[in-house]
Amino acid sequence: MSEYTYDEEGFNFFYFLLSVLSLCLIPVTGHSIYSLWQTTHKTTEKNICHCGTCTKERIKSQESKPNKVKQSLTSPKFLFIVFGWIAVGLLAYQVSLAEPAKAKWDPYQILDISEGATLPEIKKVYRKLSLVYHPDKAPEDKHKEYEETFIQISKAYQVLTDDDIRKNYEQYGHPDGKQSFSMGVALPRTLVEGGNSKFVLLFYAIAFGLGLPFYIARWWNNSRRQTKDNILNSTMGVFVKGLKEQDGFKELIKVLSGAYEFQENVAVHAGEEQLLKQVDAIIHDELENRFGEKYERSDNSVPLYRRKARTLLYAHFLRIDLASKNAGAEILQEDQKYIVKRSVHILQGLLQIATVKQWLNVAILIMNLQQDLLQGLYPGDASVKQLPHINNQLLRRYNRSKKVQINSVQQLLNLSEPERKSLLNPLSESEYLDVIEVAQRIPKLSVQKAIFKVIGDKIITTGAIITFVLKLKNGQVHSVETNVGNNDHHDESEDEDEFDEQGNTKVKKDDDDSSIKLPMAHTPYYANEKKPCWWIFLGDPKVNRILVPPRKVTDIVDEKTIRVPFAGPPKPGTYTFSLFVKSDTYAGTDILQDIQLTIQDPTDLPPEEDVDDSISEPEEDSIAGQMKMMREQGLASALAGGTNGDDAKSGQGQTGDDNDSDSDSDSSSDEE
Repeated sequence: MSEYTYDEEGFNFFYFLLSVLSLCLIPVTGHSIYSLWQTTHKTTEKNICHCGTCTKERIKSQESKPNKVKQSLTSPKFLFIVFGWIAVGLLAYQVSLAEPAKAKWDPYQILDISEGATLPEIKKVYRKLSLVYHPDKAPEDKHKEYEETFIQISKAYQVLTDDDIRKNYEQYGHPDGKQSFSMGVALPRTLVEGGNSKFVLLFYAIAFGLGLPFYIARWWNNSRRQTKDNILNSTMGVFVKGLKEQDGFKELIKVLSGAYEFQENVAVHAGEEQLLKQVDAIIHDELENRFGEKYERSDNSVPLYRRKARTLLYAHFLRIDLASKNAGAEILQEDQKYIVKRSVHILQGLLQIATVKQWLNVAILIMNLQQDLLQGLYPGDASVKQLPHINNQLLRRYNRSKKVQINSVQQLLNLSEPERKSLLNPLSESEYLDVIEVAQRIPKLSVQKAIFKVIGDKIITTGAIITFVLKLKNGQVHSVETNVGNNDHHDESEDEDEFDEQGNTKVKKDDDDSSIKLPMAHTPYYANEKKPCWWIFLGDPKVNRILVPPRKVTDIVDEKTIRVPFAGPPKPGTYTFSLFVKSDTYAGTDILQDIQLTIQDPTDLPPEEDVDDSISEPEEDSIAGQMKMMREQGLASALAGGTNGDDAKSGQGQTGDDNDSDSDSDSSSDEE
């Protein structure tokens, strides 16, 4: 017959609860402390822009946000951490008071003899202990203690002197022989037996039968519904079907506004549709008066969330103050901030599609769109409006009296001091200083060196793996080196960026200047702080193709050398490529420069020494095999005019949609 033993003292049960709580609390608490440190670190960043416009927008944004301290103190996560650690403290106190389970009954230990003791030794020890602990000789205050000790001594003596009883003890661990099977339960009896057992079972059913599978299923669902860049797969499907090679700004905004992130987070509230119609009317007048463009409001066949996203994006580009134009537009302002912030992120999905399909013009348009989102500019606006306190009225007043119009930040800096004072005359002294400070804050990149080379060869031949070496300088450069081929005078020890498989810059740990970074960007119309970065790529505008995919670099404080390997063209000749260095933050600071690449026939190479030609053809999985495939494919498709149908399909597979963008036009029209 089996019986259960319970943890009446709660020793094991308390340890169990401590372990479970600790496994949950330690990572949650650590993550919360790290997040709090990150938030504090960001808010105390010394290199953020402190101009009047950024400071004003930062204060306005902070005022519109809920109280973070109050929100944190009332959040379920914070309450769980507080009460969890209180419970850990109480449990630790209970464990310190609980008595551990008693050890196994051992006659040898009771008589304080070894297991190999002989019978005379056992009797001698027994008589000695009996004389000491006999109840008749016990003091009055220890009579009960002596009595219990004497009983244990007598029992131990009987076990060790009786052959049958001693045999049972040695074989079964008990003087009475084999005992019934016993199972231990690490719970107090009151929780298992009686009416409380159903609550224990209910707790386990909820925690492990429902709670754990629910969280695992939710994690799995979230990981399946998003790409590795945290963009919804459904959004990428809309982008693949909607993005076309000849798209312009208006078409791109239409595709962008179809992101499912907007449907889930900025749904149209009651009464907002009338407000949106008023904003559309303002956008219509602004575009017609300033640019002579027509603005058509989306019809009712387009889902309401798409119309809202499109309207708020146009209002952002035109810098329309929603609060001053519409009563009760606070919710619209918050939704606009989310749409702009999220659009900057999901534009990377559109850029991935354009890069896979090698569409040069669309890729450039997407990069320009990110600049406009961060600076609150409409395409065609003067990029000098990025500077604080400079608006259309100020520029119009100056340009009417001058033959040369000021459109860019560099043109403003090139003016003489009197001319700048004349342009910025309506501004106060502090506002004037804001303009100059931000203008000097914007990086001014220039190309110091741009060469092609093949490691180990003095000329570049067909199918070779070419390394494009680009040296950028933050400042003005008077001469540019554009040599082609293997340059013996080139300094191989120059700092260079290395890239991972995704094309992101790897940080060099041994870089002495790693602590020197560019200041945060001036982005008053963007809700977050932004670090300036640049896309670097090669393209051919004549055939509208990207030849070398964009790579992103940052922290070009003084000089930076970037090396980009790529497979060369398959035919000899002289090719003219365009080098693009495009900012992801500031408008009007991009670099476009033509560079030539001369490809020669392999027969022009000098003779090489005899080598063992018994080496087998490289396998496809090896590095050599992959290099061979790059030589065979390389730029051939791009130079021939782009990807074919199969390549486009494979590119769409990388972006989360296996269908061709032209094959599902019906479904695309339904979603639009």
